[in-house]
Amino acid sequence: MERYVVTGIGAYNGLGSSAEQSWTNLLAGKSAVTRLSWPGDDPARFPVSHSIIKTPVAALSNDLTADDPHPEHFDYGWKHWDKNTRACLLSVDEAWQDSGLASTNVGVVVSTFGSGTTIRLELFSAMNNGVKKVSPRKALNIGLDFPAAQISNIYKVTGPNTSMDSACTTGLTSINHAINTLKEDPNLDAMIVGGSDHMAEPIYLYWFQSLGALSQEDSLEASRPWDKTRNGFVMGEGAATIIIEPLSKARARDAKIYGEILSTSFVTIFDSDTSPDPTGKGARTCVEQALYRAGITADQVDYINAHATSTPIGDQIEFDAMLDIFPDRTMVSNKGAIGHGMSASGIIETIYSLLVLRDQHTPGNLNLKNPLGEGMILPTIAQDISVKYIIKNSFGFGGRNASMVLARMDS
Repeated sequence: MERYVVTGIGAYNGLGSSAEQSWTNLLAGKSAVTRLSWPGDDPARFPVSHSIIKTPVAALSNDLTADDPHPEHFDYGWKHWDKNTRACLLSVDEAWQDSGLASTNVGVVVSTFGSGTTIRLELFSAMNNGVKKVSPRKALNIGLDFPAAQISNIYKVTGPNTSMDSACTTGLTSINHAINTLKEDPNLDAMIVGGSDHMAEPIYLYWFQSLGALSQEDSLEASRPWDKTRNGFVMGEGAATIIIEPLSKARARDAKIYGEILSTSFVTIFDSDTSPDPTGKGARTCVEQALYRAGITADQVDYINAHATSTPIGDQIEFDAMLDIFPDRTMVSNKGAIGHGMSASGIIETIYSLLVLRDQHTPGNLNLKNPLGEGMILPTIAQDISVKYIIKNSFGFGGRNASMVLARMDS
């Protein structure tokens, strides 16, 4: 039976413009959370900024304007792309180069929850002001499939090309779809799998504020998963990409391997539009199913990369569910440092998990001072750790639960 491995990684977020830089800063305990200052006199771009609570966000460290440096093969599209598409393609290019792939028989599953946000506001303004037409190449950015399409254009890959949307579980859903695509078409050499979101913008902050999901605390430590004083998540943004290949093909070309994807699992128990089922049955069932499919037992798992976003309800439910299955195990949420994205969340956290496997070193749970419970190991600073198997969780709106088992490749 074929096995599936990750051979390339790329990231562009507030912690760094590459996967390695982002990882180094995460281990160092640095945070991407910052305060944004929005111009109140720009109604075209920020039409409702007066209605938005000015909470900190984990924004990109670079605005990625049309004048920013970029790879030469981005020249045709760069000036027409919005910040989200630019960040996405930068993470894709890093992963592509890192993998050393030379094939064009490659598919694409790259998703975005918040594509073209700034351009969408520009379009609304143009429409309201009676402007007959805007640049078609600029307007295309609002399509959720637009970044994925650019990848096939730039890298001339000819496999299936699509994007996914399942809120916070989008990243793991995309990984699962990519592996199923490789299984269905053994002639495919690899899949490019990514997520990108530019959501530190008024329209998304206003939306999540209306849902009551965002922290309203004016503090750079507002994102604090597992802490008793947590009160909502901090909006995150950025892009991340991985390259998935069949193990036989990766070995045949002597590719670098970050880790193996042993299984994925998805369970939906709808209790609320925004909250997980209060008993945690969905989370527990999802993890247990992932373990069964991976052919391992709970006592073999060394580490949990948690979804925990710093919400009062969600963190407690996940903590209790993981305590039931993996007592005394090390568990880390990365969202204290990078906030909570959507499409990119599961992918960037998968990259961090793969780097835990590679380096046998874990980041801490940033900003955690008063743990919500006992029985799990919740490190607050980076430390050495012996890890063979990792559970990666992503739990989303609508009662969606996703879990994945990652394994270290020993040879």
